[in-house]
Amino acid sequence: MLIVKKLKYEFDKATFEFSFNLTDNNIVGVIGKSGSGKSTLFNLLAGFLKPKDGSIILNNKNITNIKTPERNISILFQDNNNFNHLTIFENIILGIDPHMKQTHSNIKIVKNIMKNVSLNMDINKKVSDLSGGEQQRVSIARCLLRKKSLLLLDEPFNSLDPGLRKTLYTDVKNMSFNNKLMTLISSHLIDELKTVTNKFLFINKGKIVENKILSYRQLLKNKYFKEYLQ
Repeated sequence: MLIVKKLKYEFDKATFEFSFNLTDNNIVGVIGKSGSGKSTLFNLLAGFLKPKDGSIILNNKNITNIKTPERNISILFQDNNNFNHLTIFENIILGIDPHMKQTHSNIKIVKNIMKNVSLNMDINKKVSDLSGGEQQRVSIARCLLRKKSLLLLDEPFNSLDPGLRKTLYTDVKNMSFNNKLMTLISSHLIDELKTVTNKFLFINKGKIVENKILSYRQLLKNKYFKEYLQ
């Protein structure tokens, strides 16, 4: 379970404060206007930003001041975070083996995770030779391989074509439930988020509306959300 309580961050003249709870095996869409605080929330959860106040409790452990590599969290940004000069195998196994050794065990692990993300190709192929969608699948595979309990996807597919986005959203939905992950996906494409979840965190002016996860039907009753849709 994830408990975020009065997590405060200040930048320039802007103030952000987040509070919400997230239970296991859940996918939640994170929505809001540009600059509302979606990426700020993700960066605070991942440890890239240091909060002024508040706490982050993940699986009964306070991770507020823990360094990023030590957090039980994987994050994927719109830029897929791959190393283009490396192979598919090297990019994926990097999630658990920094030496990228091509042992029998590691090869088996990579091939199995590739099946989960519908990557059916030579593991020694350079990532630079892959399409945009295939590169994102490599990134997702690496995230899943880390076996972290919280997966953060910050507008991961927005630069891809609609058909491919739909396929990848379906892949993420299946993988999240199969691996019993807590998954937060930020995007401005609400209709596409609705294909994978009916649970949302709506951020308005640096705060989560009602400080909790809401269904789409509940959001439609909120005046700030109505303004957001216009």
